Amino acid sequence: MTLKDLMSRDIRVVKLGDRLDAAARVLWDRDCGVVPVVDGNGAVVGVLTDRDVCMAALTQGRTLAEIPVAVAMARKVHTARPDDDLATALAAMAAQQVHRLPVVDARGVCIGVVSSSDLVRHAAAHPHALSPDGVVQALAAIAAPRGQQAAAAPAKPLPPAAGNPAVAAATPPAKAVRAAAGKARTAVKAGKPKGRKA
Repeated sequence: MTLKDLMSRDIRVVKLGDRLDAAARVLWDRDCGVVPVVDGNGAVVGVLTDRDVCMAALTQGRTLAEIPVAVAMARKVHTARPDDDLATALAAMAAQQVHRLPVVDARGVCIGVVSSSDLVRHAAAHPHALSPDGVVQALAAIAAPRGQQAAAAPAKPLPPAAGNPAVAAATPPAKAVRAAAGKARTAVKAGKPKGRKA
């Protein structure tokens, strides 16, 4: 399986010339934490998170309608290609400590987004295709304090458990992974405010 089989295709982007109020509206309407920023040709030139918007509002001393997206966005963009395999995307997320990767075509145009949540769900449902243990290690690397991710990340993506006794022994059964994911969802639902996903 490759990213084109798993990525979200129903995506929204903001343009380089947009203001932060428009970007904030996209983040709110789509209930997401990050949006790709594109140039006039549709090529990805940055990413903007809800945190970027908040920090710009704090530090700029202007309303969101007065602040250009270009002021707040991250310009160092890590992307993936639709034919990348899932382990490659997971390793890129771990190395760069990001939860989402814009998926771009040969022209750099955004055609989808893949998230760590997509990979977690896939590993829970198909542990033979993507090692749940490898997913846990990658999430630990993503969450590690900056500069410490190398110690948390696996040296290379773990292969699927099927056909590899060492990985299979270290990989929790899919039933256990699904049960743990269900408990985590229940805990999150119990603690989050109503009306919007966390």
